[in-house]
Amino acid sequence: MKNILIVEDEEMLAEMYKDKFEHEGFHVELSHDGEEGLKKALEISPDLLILDVLLPKKEGVEVLKEVRESGKWGEKVPIVMLTNLDSSDYILAAIEKYHPSYYFIKTNVELNEIVKKVKKLVGE
Repeated sequence: MKNILIVEDEEMLAEMYKDKFEHEGFHVELSHDGEEGLKKALEISPDLLILDVLLPKKEGVEVLKEVRESGKWGEKVPIVMLTNLDSSDYILAAIEKYHPSYYFIKTNVELNEIVKKVKKLVGE
């Protein structure tokens, strides 16, 4: 069973993602802010990280940066970014520099599409 960490501050959305991924056979951990999400990611080394961009305490881009710089696991772990921001320069610069595996604009994507991409990224 593959482990996923979802870092999403909108609790209703986080629970919806959790329920869907558990139904698809994943073990899911949740975090609701960037600081806790980074700590949990480094402790449990999930098979994949789903990361909101706008988070309290530490923004998703900063979490992405620190995970990528954390060593061997962090360099290779698939990271899917979620945002409501539509391709701002800030997001595009982070993508270019820290290479998330994929990113979705929340309002333009259905949950099934995210699940399909996650399965592909973790080899399911």
